Amino acid sequence: MKCAFCGLVYEEEQAALGCQGCGLFGGCHLVKCPRCGYEQPKEPALLKWWRQWRARQTASSALEKG
Repeated sequence: MKCAFCGLVYEEEQAALGCQGCGLFGGCHLVKCPRCGYEQPKEPALLKWWRQWRARQTASSALEKG
């Protein structure tokens, strides 16, 4: 994920650390940026899959060129 406020790129698992002190115990649909604490909605699963697929495609094409 990328924080819409500070621009930090992080994994949702890292955001879970910020939710430990929350009274909802992660029951909401927000993730908290580990750097600035900005809360934003979770990334949709389809978008998450597409980003991972795109990263694999870019990495494999770089290996083929190199």
